[in-house]
Amino acid sequence: MRIESESYSSPSKFTSRPEGGGLAVGRPPEAVAAPTKTVMVIDDDPSAIRLIEKALEHEARIRQEYGAPERGALDLEDVDLVVLDYKMPGRDGLDVLSEIRELYPSVPVLFMTGFGDPEIAERALREGADRFVTKPVSPGLLQGVFREIVHDGGPSMRRNPDAVRPPFGHKEEESAKARMFWAIAEDGSRIGGKVVRFSPQSAIVEFENAEELRFGARLQEIRFRFGRQNVEVAEAVVGSRVEMASGRFEAEILIHRPWNIHEGDGGFGGGNRCAHGLGEAEPAVMEGRELPDSFRLATHEFAGLLKQVQEEASAFEFANLGTTGGLEQLKRETAFATGTARRYHDAFWTLMRRFEAAAEEVEEAKLTKLAKPFARKLLYPYMLCSPFISRVVERPLGVPGDFDMLGQILGNPLEGHSLYDRIVSSYILESGAANAYRYRVKLLLREIRRCVENCRAEGRRAKILSMASGVAYEVQQYVQDPLDDEGVDFTLVDFSEDTLEEARRQYAKLGKLPDNITLNMQQSSVIDLANRSRGLLEEDDGRFVPDSDYDHVYCAGLFDYLSDRLIVRVIAYLHGILRPGGTLVVSNYTRDNPIKGYMTIVMDWELIYRTREEFTALVKRAVPGASFEIELDDDGAEVYAIAVS
Repeated sequence: MRIESESYSSPSKFTSRPEGGGLAVGRPPEAVAAPTKTVMVIDDDPSAIRLIEKALEHEARIRQEYGAPERGALDLEDVDLVVLDYKMPGRDGLDVLSEIRELYPSVPVLFMTGFGDPEIAERALREGADRFVTKPVSPGLLQGVFREIVHDGGPSMRRNPDAVRPPFGHKEEESAKARMFWAIAEDGSRIGGKVVRFSPQSAIVEFENAEELRFGARLQEIRFRFGRQNVEVAEAVVGSRVEMASGRFEAEILIHRPWNIHEGDGGFGGGNRCAHGLGEAEPAVMEGRELPDSFRLATHEFAGLLKQVQEEASAFEFANLGTTGGLEQLKRETAFATGTARRYHDAFWTLMRRFEAAAEEVEEAKLTKLAKPFARKLLYPYMLCSPFISRVVERPLGVPGDFDMLGQILGNPLEGHSLYDRIVSSYILESGAANAYRYRVKLLLREIRRCVENCRAEGRRAKILSMASGVAYEVQQYVQDPLDDEGVDFTLVDFSEDTLEEARRQYAKLGKLPDNITLNMQQSSVIDLANRSRGLLEEDDGRFVPDSDYDHVYCAGLFDYLSDRLIVRVIAYLHGILRPGGTLVVSNYTRDNPIKGYMTIVMDWELIYRTREEFTALVKRAVPGASFEIELDDDGAEVYAIAVS
């Protein structure tokens, strides 16, 4: 699907289509000369495409192939550079690269792989790529590689694996306001920027037109904002500075201690505090004097281990500064990251279990509110650098999770800016809580297939409803490998228009849906629907109302945020819109989640946990007399009820 305009349309099978959204092609301001070079981006990730557009907006005209083009459909006439992703549905990047080299042997290709794929990078270079970069990639690196390939070297530099060091870049955030930086400069002015990278000793911040930020300049009253969480530092120093396009630049902010962590709206004024202006009562809270000794010790030990891993990773990176990089460097970094993760694995999880046991004491003593700032002050410096954990912290309060968080669970666990970031991310993404979500996707896909097979036996199409659907990764997997049958009609319902817009993008990248599948996306709240069914809301408010003849309905990942009364009401409603013999799947995280305390205290991810028996009792109250089965994932972290109408 080629996109050369400022919007795109979903495939014709979609009932719900984006209006005016899409993938904008970057254009320079009038004062800047129009670029003369053309870059073709072949990728299926909207956020990656937008990042490339932004980075190269003043360097080149951007053309896009949203996903791998069909064989024979490539058109690279007048293209100066191809930016090609490896992992795409259908054809992968290596297959596309082979066709490019066959039809357009002189066009330079910048190949993108995920970290931890040195074999893929090696194959790409061997088969004719000019360069490779590991994702996520920074705008500054993209600009440098573009200039080197297009302006300096061109195709003559092809197949040189040691020409460019694989970068530690960043993935563009869906919501830029979630990661912000504020400080007071030496001249007393207030400056602000966007946090690109965060680590215990430094941060990379993107600024516009802040010329006073010279090397060595001192900053005061520093505040980093991650969603509702504010990290405050009294002083910092400006380190290196890298110029970018259109007056922007990235500066390294060298962070001093002490830290302060609190919730708030961020920015200046409005009652915000700075670290050097703490009240008298705050130090007692931050030092955890009222907390159990077991919790204070476990948190300090946990932070100590993370500090040791971080220092080892930093030492490795420092020792390799100035090396030529390339494929051999990527292999060394991958081996270090995976080897170090294995070496500290047992120690990490031993301390996590100790932290969890102490967190239970804190919960029983009703001291969770005091435990949060204490633990976050010690652990955030070593945790917020993880893309997954920072995304969890940044998400809006009350959101059951978002597509980016869940997509990271299903994606590459070794994702991050530095080697340490990747190591710590891999630990959290291998936890029982993350495994429970992977199990959920498999279970929901299994039940979708079972429903379709049952309907096929009756000679009719299946009708399936996903409530609080998110982007429905299980449906995406089914669409890519459907059963050969009479077909299925999917309806995805979510309360968030942003989530539905992302779902449209993700399904669009899959290409045209199979002829026997339809997909309808609707914005609505299952709680509103359940209340309307009981006459508690207006009937005719123009919102989507499901039919009452679904073969399969499921709602997973929502009940962990609802009261018992609401759960009973919602289950009764969802069971009531099934046709006779239809199935309903609902779920809830259990108290056996092995990182329950860590999620609550450190990640600010509070769930309502229920035992298998408690959840079973709620299902019985909601649908008395109904037949249902109870299932747990491999770690017992999530319980499922599969009910038959």
